[in-house]
Amino acid sequence: MPWDSLLYLLALLGAGLITPGPNNLTCTVHAVVHGKKSNISLITGMAVGFISIHFICGLAVDYFDEDGSVRLAMDIIGSLFMFLIAFGIIYLGRSQKVQDFPEIIPKLGFKTGVLMQYVNGKEWAMVFMLMSKFLNDFGGGVLGIIIISTITTSGGILAMIAWSNVGEKIKSKTAEPKFVKNAFTILGCMLFILALLITIRGL
Repeated sequence: MPWDSLLYLLALLGAGLITPGPNNLTCTVHAVVHGKKSNISLITGMAVGFISIHFICGLAVDYFDEDGSVRLAMDIIGSLFMFLIAFGIIYLGRSQKVQDFPEIIPKLGFKTGVLMQYVNGKEWAMVFMLMSKFLNDFGGGVLGIIIISTITTSGGILAMIAWSNVGEKIKSKTAEPKFVKNAFTILGCMLFILALLITIRGL
């Protein structure tokens, strides 16, 4: 096993643990509203969707052009997806409706977790990039796909659990309206800044 490739993937996992991406922040907000235990089916769906994208990208990697129009479309869709989630969280945080969020935000489950992965263009682009660079290093074919998806999905699950715990801590402060509003605003702004930085880097 090429250790430099493994170290790159582990570094990517470390970044995923602390980065407020769409999956992590969705888990956080959902835990604030419905509690961290409600995230079990949501995270399971996210993991299944993420793994399936790995297999699709791994099997189609030979047809993917990193500088082509498909990659550009993925970047645009991914950026819009992140900005929409960021604005939604910020709006909820600044709105008086934040006190009624159990009624405003429905309980999300397995299907939503899966579908979120498929509409996240940035995720498709990232997985295609990983497969392009490292699939052969990990044995190629189905074996390489399994190894890469196991490493990245494990890190993703750990990150979503960690961010769900953050949401649970915020939930314990729901009796303090100002705290909850500020927490949602900060979370939304973090995702907005991340989306902006990724978009600028991709230009």
